[in-house]
Amino acid sequence: MRDYWLAKLISSVPEVDSRKKLQKSIYLLQLAGCPLRLSYILHYYGPYSFELAGLIDQLKGANIIDESPEQTGFGGVRYRSKISQKGKRVLENFQRSETGKKVHGQIKRFVSPFQDLNQEDLWVLELGATVAYFYEDSWKGAQARAAEFKRIRKNDRNLSKAIELAKRFLPTR
Repeated sequence: MRDYWLAKLISSVPEVDSRKKLQKSIYLLQLAGCPLRLSYILHYYGPYSFELAGLIDQLKGANIIDESPEQTGFGGVRYRSKISQKGKRVLENFQRSETGKKVHGQIKRFVSPFQDLNQEDLWVLELGATVAYFYEDSWKGAQARAAEFKRIRKNDRNLSKAIELAKRFLPTR
């Protein structure tokens, strides 16, 4: 079902402008209860899931999503993802089945938050996911650890925005 969930989320936006944005968005959605159950580790760019990367490759290989590479100014490549025409048909057919109707009902509440995350500034999203990763019982502690990890000031304006973003997705413990 994880492949359906991911394809359905991607299909809810015109495109996702980078794999990094997809990684951070799915991480935050999982914290909010999205049952993808992907494992994450802390990476230089914040939380990262090898499972999610593999799932993206799987959907790309099955022509469910299209990815277009784009050169960045730093010699790297950014991949823009969107649902393919085949992917749209596969999703529509699956959603007509009884299982598909049930699963579609479960994912509906995560579509709007995913769309919102897709509109977020990538740096704020990366910081927000990192703050959430470090959160244990104190936002100040998470802020300090994320600032140190990202090598930015604790009072950075973007870090403040990132904390507010993380608070929207991380249930209070």
